[in-house]
Amino acid sequence: MKRFDKRYIYASLLTDLFSSIAIPLIFFEELFVSEDSTSENIRFAIPLFIAVSAVFYLCFITYRILYYRTSGYQMTENEIVCKRGVFFKKRSMLEYKRVHAINKRQRLIHMIFGIAVLTVDSGSANTSHQAEITIVEREKTVDALIKELNSLKESGVKTGETDIENKEVLLSDKDSLYTFTSGKKMLYTLIHIISTAFFTAVFCILTVLVLSACKLLLQLDFLGTWGQYLLHAVQITVGATLLFSAFSFIGYLLHSFIGYYNFTITKQDDNIQISYGLLEKHTNTFSYDRIKAVKISQGIVQRMLGFATIKLEVIGYTVSNEENSQAIGVLVPFCKYEEISEILNRILPDFVPDDKQTKSVSYFPFISWFALILGTITGLVLLQTVVSLMIFKVSSAIILPVAIGIVGIGAFILALKALDSLLAYQNNGLTICDGKITAYYGGFTKNITVFRSNNLIAAENVTTPLRKKAGITSLVMHLKTNSTSNEIKVHIQEDRLTEEIEQMLRL
Repeated sequence: MKRFDKRYIYASLLTDLFSSIAIPLIFFEELFVSEDSTSENIRFAIPLFIAVSAVFYLCFITYRILYYRTSGYQMTENEIVCKRGVFFKKRSMLEYKRVHAINKRQRLIHMIFGIAVLTVDSGSANTSHQAEITIVEREKTVDALIKELNSLKESGVKTGETDIENKEVLLSDKDSLYTFTSGKKMLYTLIHIISTAFFTAVFCILTVLVLSACKLLLQLDFLGTWGQYLLHAVQITVGATLLFSAFSFIGYLLHSFIGYYNFTITKQDDNIQISYGLLEKHTNTFSYDRIKAVKISQGIVQRMLGFATIKLEVIGYTVSNEENSQAIGVLVPFCKYEEISEILNRILPDFVPDDKQTKSVSYFPFISWFALILGTITGLVLLQTVVSLMIFKVSSAIILPVAIGIVGIGAFILALKALDSLLAYQNNGLTICDGKITAYYGGFTKNITVFRSNNLIAAENVTTPLRKKAGITSLVMHLKTNSTSNEIKVHIQEDRLTEEIEQMLRL
């Protein structure tokens, strides 16, 4: 069995050096930076701090060496075998024909030492939280392994030994099917800032109203010290929110230019490869037939400006384990809405969304239950507040503004929900055509999910006696994915659609 590359130890120990300093520093913080710390305490603490850090670092060194000696991989005739771990040893085997997704990741520290982390996943729902195979090797070796595994998962059998140690391989010799240009990145950043600014403005308006109420109560000396605490808490919250908004532009800019650096999509034979990242490089390779669904999302600002994001549902494409923690699922981070069909025709022609054939048949069910619950809660809060103020013999000059404020907040929330329900009423719909289902749903965020009927594993008909009498229902479809939620809900459709969905399950 071949061991992982030795440079894994050096890269890990460099990051462990920081941890071996940071962990003891937490315990010695009081001796170094507290107001009671003296020069004598510091002189006493420094040797002890160095000794503790050295012990921690020695433990890290021991662990890394043991991990290196007990970990490795082997490619047999029919499967790839990987073992790793020190205290809890794990041995994984994955047949070539069951390989679902192949992902390569390089952090900045990995780039310095010329290594990469390769994860190979079967797509099993039982192991969706982590990949079965994790290998740490030289970058060139990982690239060669990716090419060999892509070939072996088609044939399922390794016919002969291949020298992959120093072979440099390009995964695709074709031009990128999509490139995330600098102009798109700037627009992507600005749209996120506009979205943040919108919600910040809403928050500030509500805050002004709360601050005004706090000041009024302080002037009337009703809340006393508690009123001052409340006022200060609201002011701190406002300041933190405004500070977050100020830095959000920088954060989104760095995310778009560094996180999505050199974002490209290439295709060779039946394999699709997505590459991106500057400080942490990702190369994700998977077969076309492994794709379960394509999801198109539009936030409210994106809808107003005509842009969208395209995401993928690929079992094994998103992996999370001790060696690799990420949330990957983006096919196209940012594009014009009218370009979606053109882009998908180049990359995934079987997942081009069809035009909506059905639509929601009633607006009232979208808001009825929410309005009933909100009205009940608002009424109870109003009654309890007014009664409490009357018991403490508070004047009507205070009771009336407080009551108006409670009703106003309830009305504001109801207005937002009414707008969201109106958008959902307009968005929700379904198209069933040639074994492909296109589901339209969502309110403020419009979603379109396209999937093949063979990936549909269950369907539910959610209704009430009144809706059943009117012949309408909500459809809940379950897909074959490893997501936390694999449900797609399309609300207030004609009940006859349930029969068509159920017929697909029987085929």
